This record gives sequence, C-alpha cells and structure tokens, in this order.
Amino acid sequence: MFRFIAINKKILVAFLLLAGVFVLLSPEIKETPRYFLFEKPFVSAINLIQSGFGLIFIQTSTTWDIYADLIGVKEENQRLIEENKRLRSETASLKEKASAYDRLIQLLKVKDSIHVDYTVASIIAKDPTNWYSSAVINKGEEDGIRPNMGVITEDGVVGRIVKTAPHYSRVLLVSDRYSAIAGAIQRTQDEGIVVGGEGRVLMLHYIMIDSEIQDGDVVLTSGMDGAFPPGIVIGTVNRVESPKNALFHSIELIPEVSLSKVREVMVLKTPQPPEIEMLLKEDTK
Repeated sequence: MFRFIAINKKILVAFLLLAGVFVLLSPEIKETPRYFLFEKPFVSAINLIQSGFGLIFIQTSTTWDIYADLIGVKEENQRLIEENKRLRSETASLKEKASAYDRLIQLLKVKDSIHVDYTVASIIAKDPTNWYSSAVINKGEEDGIRPNMGVITEDGVVGRIVKTAPHYSRVLLVSDRYSAIAGAIQRTQDEGIVVGGEGRVLMLHYIMIDSEIQDGDVVLTSGMDGAFPPGIVIGTVNRVESPKNALFHSIELIPEVSLSKVREVMVLKTPQPPEIEMLLKEDTK
C-alpha cells in the first residue's frame, strides 16, 4: 500500500515538473517579466537536464561507434584468419607438388643406368601390418604391368609385383618374409637370396662359410631372378655371424630404401625368360 502511494507521488512530481517546464517555455510566459523569478530556477534545471541528456546521447553514440568498430574489427580478423588458412593450405599443396616433382626428377635419373623399359607409379596404399610388407600402386594391366616385375626407386630395390588388376597392382615389399630377390655382394661377387627378416632388416642366405664377408659390404641385384637387371642396390651388410660347423653365413642387411617413406616408384618391364613366363602362367591357373 505504502509502496503504491510512494510510486504515485513520484509520478505526480514528475508530471508537475514536466507541466512547469512546458509552461515556462511557452512564449507568453517568457514575455512576462513578473515570472522571471520563477522561470530562472526552472530554466536552470531544464538546462541541466538538457546537458545531462546531451551527455548521455554523446556517450551512447560514442559507445555505439566503439561497438560498431569492434564488430568490424572482429569480422576483419575472422576474414584474415580464413585467408591465412587458405594460404597455408595452398602453400602446403604447392610444397607437396614441388616435393613430388623433385622425387620424380631423381627417379627418372635412374633410367640412364638400368637400360630397361619402365612405368612410373604412385603408392596409394600400404599394408598397416607386418612392417608394411605390401603396397598398392596406381598402375595395372592396362599400363603393361605384369606379375614378377621389379619395383625400385632412385635409391634401390622396393619389391616386386605379385598381383595385378586393370588399374592397380600389389607390390610385395623386399622386407616381407616371403620376398626372395637374387642378390650378390658387390665386393666379392658371392651370390645368394635376399629375404625379409625380423622387423625392417633383410637376410642374405646361402653365402658359403668360407666367403670373406664384412660389415658394410653392399649387396646388389644379380639379375638371376628375372625381375631386376643386375646392379641395383638392395642393402648393406650390417651383421655377419659364422656358426661353427655351418655351411653358410648368417648375414643381416639394412635395406637401402626407407620403405615407409616411399611415395613414387618405377616398375621395371624386364623381359621375362621363357621358363619364368611358363612358371608364372602355371601359378595363375
């Protein structure tokens, strides 16, 4: 009840003040001198109110301008962020294209030393198990790819083709335990078979115990398997064990090619001897 009366009093006072303002601002009142004493305090109050409203208007306008500027800065900042993302993406794409171009240039330098027809292909998938024991390339039967063709990079042997489709082929990597590549030690010319070992190492088998094998010896393809021409690097001797009463050394190799980093390869279209062609046809039956 008392609160209601207090509110009504406030409304009444405000109404009287506004009424007084309108009366004092009328031309008739201003032309009558006798109202000067009453007019002066009201005019002062009105000026004060006008100044207050003017200040509030200025502050509000300034605040709105600042807010609008902040909105503009935020939008510009967001635009710059998006532009930066786009430029970074384009830069990454250009760097990858430049890197691929450099890899292809290095790869094509090999052609002068192998004297074999070839097809350049890209690896599009890798087996996530068994230390990348196989990979898939984007070239197949339509490109002249056939099983048992050798696969290399500018550094050395990658593996060989084991299965083909019209537009894709599977490569058995040299690191796979079922891989077998005819190799020879460059320094001594001893020949053996290179197969995948434990982890990422290779093993060179069938080197006689009386052969003088040393750590650091380079092992090359011998050309006896029909998949590779002779002279392509397979790996380097890392450890030699010579058990007593054994016929052969146990030789561990480090592969020359970092198989996990290979992106582009060369598939060698090495002519297959008739007997190998016959065996391959029998395997596909």
